[in-house]
Amino acid sequence: MLDFLFYTGMRASELVSIKHRDYNFQQKTLTVLGKGNKVRYVLLPPFLIEKLSKNSQNYLFSCEDGQPLSVRTINYIIQERVRKALINKRITPHSFRRSFATLLNKRKCNLTTIQKLLGHSNLSTTAAYIHNSYEEIYQDYKKIWS
Repeated sequence: MLDFLFYTGMRASELVSIKHRDYNFQQKTLTVLGKGNKVRYVLLPPFLIEKLSKNSQNYLFSCEDGQPLSVRTINYIIQERVRKALINKRITPHSFRRSFATLLNKRKCNLTTIQKLLGHSNLSTTAAYIHNSYEEIYQDYKKIWS
């Protein structure tokens, strides 16, 4: 579940509604109903595709009774993992989404590509997701004067 959040940039609310059948094995895209009832297509790395079953009608992440996990449950699972790892930082499902955007930016992906992958309407929203370290800012600044 954490891998799906990090490697796709999906919102927790999107993740809980995914069923195995939402993945198109020919086009290699996952159909997601996003914020504002907007449909978008999410790309998955191969190791996440392996977690999907072509013939299943079930939710990807579900409770024992087959019902989907709630966003609240995902949040609880993350908080438990953070506590067990002795991480002294506030981490939420949304933290994974921001980390996904930051990773793509560090790997020199176009900002518009990141925008499309996150399902943002405005580029300024995407830009606000990306966190640069002091060292990155300093290195970029130095380029001006070299």
